[in-house]
Amino acid sequence: MTTEAKTVGGKGGWNGDARLAALRLCPPFADWDDGALARLAAIARVEHHARGAEIFARDPERREAFVIAAGEIEISRVSASGRKYVLSVSGAHSVLALVRLLDRQPIHFTYRAYGDTTLLHLPAARLIAILDAQPMLWRSIALFMCARQGDSLRLLNDQQLGSLEQRMAATIVDLARIHGIEGKEGTEVGLRLPQEQLGAMLGITRQSVNKLLRGFEEAGLITTDYNRLTIRDHAALDRIAASRD
Repeated sequence: MTTEAKTVGGKGGWNGDARLAALRLCPPFADWDDGALARLAAIARVEHHARGAEIFARDPERREAFVIAAGEIEISRVSASGRKYVLSVSGAHSVLALVRLLDRQPIHFTYRAYGDTTLLHLPAARLIAILDAQPMLWRSIALFMCARQGDSLRLLNDQQLGSLEQRMAATIVDLARIHGIEGKEGTEVGLRLPQEQLGAMLGITRQSVNKLLRGFEEAGLITTDYNRLTIRDHAALDRIAASRD
C-alpha cells in the first residue's frame, strides 16, 4: 500500500512552536541552543502519512532525514527470496535516515508508516548547513550515531547467539522501552503487535511466535489480547533478555 503524503503548512497544530517542541524531545537535538533549534524548526517540512504509506516512495534518492513527531515508523527490508524482515518499529521523537547526510548514500531499508504518522522532514543540505555553521552541533549527531551503532551490534549479536526465547524477550523489552504505557496490569506495549509482525522482526514463523508468547503468558510474564501485549513481570523478562545460551 502506498499513500501520497499530505504536506502541512505553518498554521494550525504544527506551527513553529509545535515543531520546536517536537524537535526538543528528539535526543540528537535536545541539547541544542535555542537559536540552532529555531533554525532547524524553520527548515522542517511537516507531512502526515497514512497507515501503510511508504516514506520516500516517490523519490528513493531524496536526501532527507526525518523526525517522528507523532505515530510510528516500521523499518524493514525484503530479502532476495521475497521474505520480509522488520528491523524495528520506531516511535515518537525518534530521528531516522540520518545516514542521508552522507553524499550518495542509498536507502537500503523501507520506511513505512505503522499507523497514521506525522513527520518533520529535514532536507539534508540545509541540515548540514546548520551543523557546519556551529561545528560543535556535529558532536550530538556523532554521539547519537555511535549509540545507534551499538544498538545495531547488540541486535546482530542477539540474532546470531541468542536463543529464540532470549530474542523474543529482548524484542518485547525494547518495544516496551520505546512504546510502553504504564497501567494497573503492567506495562502495555503501545502498538498493535500481530504475531506476523513479531515473526517478521525475529525472522521466525507465526507458529513459533505463538509458542513463545504462550510460554511467557503461562509463566506469568505477559498477557496478550487482540494484538496487544502487556508485561506483567518486567524483572523476569529483563533477565531472559540479558541471558545467553
